[in-house]
Amino acid sequence: MTIRGTIADMCDCSIGTLPIEITFEEFKEAFDKDALLIDCRIAEEHEKNHIDSSILLPMQQLSVRIQELEQHVNSSIYIYCRTGNRSCTFARYLRTIGYAKSQSITGGFDTWGERI
Repeated sequence: MTIRGTIADMCDCSIGTLPIEITFEEFKEAFDKDALLIDCRIAEEHEKNHIDSSILLPMQQLSVRIQELEQHVNSSIYIYCRTGNRSCTFARYLRTIGYAKSQSITGGFDTWGERI
């Protein structure tokens, strides 16, 4: 059995009606006071630089901290990481457990951090 493609390839598709990834510009237009912004990097990355309104929820801690997101199951949830790979995996997982409005911000902080 051979697995083809990468995580980035998997993220090119949509699940449901929203694309799994959005650009930073689309995120800026869509983000509102009811949305949740998650930084899924590790604490050390977050401490160096992050978007002020984001909450830190490292991908490695998602399974033990998922209850923190329960009140946001119907909210728009935007996720970012350093390059976009972890955030895409994070968004895809959230969608599989019912968070249909979860989206990864393409490119990650390395690509668009200077524009914040």
